Amino acid sequence: MWYNGCHPWVGCSWFAGDFVPGVNLVKFVSRSLRLKVSLGIGLVLILLLAPFIWLQYVWAGRAAIANLSQSAATSGAVAEHSLEGAMLSNNRPAVQTIVDSIAQAPDVRAVYLFNTKSVVAASPGGQFNGQQLDEHAGVCRGCHQLPAKSRPLSVVETDAGGERVFRTMTPIANAPVCQRCHPAQDRLNGALYVDFSMAVLDERLQRGLQSVLLVSAAVVVLAGLAIYALLSRLVITPLEQVAHALHGFGQGERAARAPVRSEDEVGTLGSGFNEMASIIQAQEAGAKQLYAELEARDAVRRQLLARLTTAREEERTCLARELHDTLGQLLTGLSLYLGLARQACPDDVAEAADHLHRASALIGQTIDEAHRLITDLRPPELDDYGLIPALREELKHRLEPVGIVARLDSDSHPAGLPPEIATAAFRIAQEAITNVIRHAHAGQVDVALQQTASGLTMTIDDDGVGLPDEGPAGPPGRPGALGILGMQERADALGGRLEVTRRSPRGTRVRLSLPLDGGAA
Repeated sequence: MWYNGCHPWVGCSWFAGDFVPGVNLVKFVSRSLRLKVSLGIGLVLILLLAPFIWLQYVWAGRAAIANLSQSAATSGAVAEHSLEGAMLSNNRPAVQTIVDSIAQAPDVRAVYLFNTKSVVAASPGGQFNGQQLDEHAGVCRGCHQLPAKSRPLSVVETDAGGERVFRTMTPIANAPVCQRCHPAQDRLNGALYVDFSMAVLDERLQRGLQSVLLVSAAVVVLAGLAIYALLSRLVITPLEQVAHALHGFGQGERAARAPVRSEDEVGTLGSGFNEMASIIQAQEAGAKQLYAELEARDAVRRQLLARLTTAREEERTCLARELHDTLGQLLTGLSLYLGLARQACPDDVAEAADHLHRASALIGQTIDEAHRLITDLRPPELDDYGLIPALREELKHRLEPVGIVARLDSDSHPAGLPPEIATAAFRIAQEAITNVIRHAHAGQVDVALQQTASGLTMTIDDDGVGLPDEGPAGPPGRPGALGILGMQERADALGGRLEVTRRSPRGTRVRLSLPLDGGAA
């Protein structure tokens, strides 16, 4: 598979334009895993094949010299047999003719027939006949410095012209038939000295070495390509795909995944990355959703705070207006009637009594209105008698006038409630009753309280229209949404929990749980 301009065998750097003439080769190779693997494979194959090639060359040379020695020995035996007849008949021309014929062979470079005193008895064309050879000369010293019995019969030497030659020494034994002319105590009568050129042998060895090197190079190249292709397909390409997926994932491509085509270590690596990427993607999606919810909740909190601030100011304004419009007028009227009564006392006692009666009525109305305002601000029953009487009075005062039947059920009278718990429960009940009156269109409301050693539970049920489809809170602008959020804020502030759910077949249930010890209910 090709991706991003990368060939699956050659790699990315070549096709991506990174190969620039003059760039440091070591740096270029270090950036390509494929090239490093290829060079490593080629180096290993060369190191493995080089010793075998050298050994094969050495063994081939030794075998060729052994064959040459055998051939030289055979040729020497034939020449000795040919010379034997001429020497027995003391036919020197025949001996010279035999030596000349041997010298005419294409591979022969030199032929000498020596006697036991190293005097040349015959040479090609008689050129060196009668000359004494120096046994201590460079070409002879290698053999003659050894004992006679240890001297080799053949050796590779370099002649005076610098050519490598194969030198053979074929001894001519002192046979019984030869003892007519030679002393019987002599073991040898002389030796046949022949130098064979090794140019043909060396050339054949060089051609063989070249062939082996070419074959070996072909094997190295083919094996390297085969192993390279196999590793590329099975290891390097999957690793590059994993690396590509990792790079993309790191750049923000959360959908990037590595293809997994096997269950080996590379496949396990790809599977592990895919699992990690899926987990991270899911966690990020959850984090984004949570962040969005927190932002929405924060916006609702700000809206609620603004509404609470506005409501507080409106409540103060309303209270000021009520005090001005009601208590102010009542007190003004009371002051007027008292002034009139004071003026009328000396003249008309009956009229003064009527003014005093009217003042007394205004005083009663003033007391009732002050009691109503105080009750709206905070019911005295909550502080004087506790939560149950305050709730009973709230239900009677607010639901009965609008025709909603209210029932209050408590298995025991909650006693010893902390003030903040009683206040929170009462205010939440107040808000729930407000929602029932404004939105539920209910005919009956049931309130149940239960107190345990660890907490207080209050349930408010109505038979109204129920909750909308979007849930209890819904969008911030939905009627009743801010009221429910305010109830939740009160419960959360005390470590409690508020649940607003639908009832079956209709209606809404508000369930409040508040801990008495400050923990979660």
